[in-house]
Amino acid sequence: MTALRNIRAIGRREVEVRIRTRSFLVGTLLLVLGVIAIAFLPVIIGHFDRTDTTRVAVVADEPAVGAQAKATIEALLNPSAGAGATTPGSQPDVTVTIESDLAAARRQAADGQLAGVLGIARAADGSLAFTYYSNDGAAGRSTAELRLAANSIAMADRLGRLGVSGAQAAALFAPVDLAVAWPDPTRTDPVRNVAASVGQDMLAFGMTILIFMIIIMYGNWVAMSVVEEKASRVMEVILNAATPYQLLAGKVFGVGVVAFVQYAAVIAGGVVSLQLQPAVASQVLGSTGAGDLTQGLTPALLLLFGLYGVLGFLLYAALYAAAGSLVSRQEDVNAAVMPMTLISTAGYMVGVYASTGLLDSRSPAITVLSVVPFLSPFMMLGRAATGVAQPWEVVLSLALLVGSIALAIWVAARIYAAGVLLYGQRPGMRAVWRLLREGM
Repeated sequence: MTALRNIRAIGRREVEVRIRTRSFLVGTLLLVLGVIAIAFLPVIIGHFDRTDTTRVAVVADEPAVGAQAKATIEALLNPSAGAGATTPGSQPDVTVTIESDLAAARRQAADGQLAGVLGIARAADGSLAFTYYSNDGAAGRSTAELRLAANSIAMADRLGRLGVSGAQAAALFAPVDLAVAWPDPTRTDPVRNVAASVGQDMLAFGMTILIFMIIIMYGNWVAMSVVEEKASRVMEVILNAATPYQLLAGKVFGVGVVAFVQYAAVIAGGVVSLQLQPAVASQVLGSTGAGDLTQGLTPALLLLFGLYGVLGFLLYAALYAAAGSLVSRQEDVNAAVMPMTLISTAGYMVGVYASTGLLDSRSPAITVLSVVPFLSPFMMLGRAATGVAQPWEVVLSLALLVGSIALAIWVAARIYAAGVLLYGQRPGMRAVWRLLREGM
């Protein structure tokens, strides 16, 4: 009972000291406002985007070709207009004008009045030759869009010269209905649509960032708290009433409570904002907007976020406390915690690359790394959200994470027990190994 009472007392002191600071209150407010802004970002972008129209000019030797190019570009680059789904007050994404003076049109594009000028001429062999004049260069977005449109214009012109009518060409290139199914015949759950896929991917990406921030921010808090008490000699007084293990557990528990309070407010603000997003988008944009994130907000995803967030914090916080006990000055904290920072950053970067498609999340290397305890808090959430991770992989990663926490606390307690009494020293690897063997 004495041990639990000491742990609670130390943890309560950490909570009272940190939760009353101005930095905590201002930081919490800024984080909540930031999450709310991110949740409504699709609505904000949609509001400005609907009044932002790209202007493109077409200069063709033949009026018929110019008219055909205008119709093709507007139909391809304004899909909502073709479907009759425009909202009141909205503007088309692209407007096309037909110009006769190529030099004058190029000057407007150079001045920024036009996004680009598409010049169309008839080559000697009868085919159409296209030149796109734009400040975007060959790799710009408008260039890629106009290249697609030019292919369609050239195809329609070739068919016309072969005697194929417009109706026949439309029937020839009519899109097909492509059914999508799981490759595993035993899976009977429906295939996710685009909105659900985007929603879950974005949510998993955001939750991974939050877990990374929890570990880095509050891990450093634990280390700084140890160093502050060592520098003020308060540690010596506390150790007369509590054991080093109780002090370690109390600090991790207290900072964990502060982290929970702050991020509970952040998550509550984010969840409420996501639930309100469709209604706000309907009022502002006249539709639910693109990428409704609420479709990806599932109880299973929230549960995994909570588990990996709490377990990841406990794993790293114990090691941050041990690292903080090895130094006596705040200036040396960053160097002491650098190994944990590098490992967590590496796991975070790999997890982000895998969730955004830059790395194949199904590859054997990513699969193995996602169950490694120091990396799983950052990598498994994205794989589970996209349906790549199997249930047994998630269970295995959680089991290994729990086991690693027990081992990390044991190692950290031994280093911490001797490290908190070190003053004015910068122990190297040999000294750390000696403290690990001799710690009580």
